[in-house]
Amino acid sequence: MSNYHAGRRVEWWWVHHLTDNGYECQRAASSKGVADVIAIKQGQVLLINIKKSAMPTPRERRELVRVARLLPGVAVPCIARGRRLFHITDDGTNPKRVVPFLIDEVTE
Repeated sequence: MSNYHAGRRVEWWWVHHLTDNGYECQRAASSKGVADVIAIKQGQVLLINIKKSAMPTPRERRELVRVARLLPGVAVPCIARGRRLFHITDDGTNPKRVVPFLIDEVTE
């Protein structure tokens, strides 16, 4: 299986998992945007950069945070590594500034 197919499989796993948990999802085909998946639930928008194993680049993390700040209190910049989801807690420059995120943590 190619890296492309393996990565796409992880993206689709997240789309199905989030949909099963009440989110409306949009997958960015070929990942040309800031997020691989945008998941929307009442009061919350997850902007998710999905990686099979590695962390996103500093530029990718900063861009996720920048776009999330356009929707303060609603958008959550996230990184999915495999089947674990993390919330970026800083401006995106420090890859260690992430915390596990549970998809039922809806901000109200």
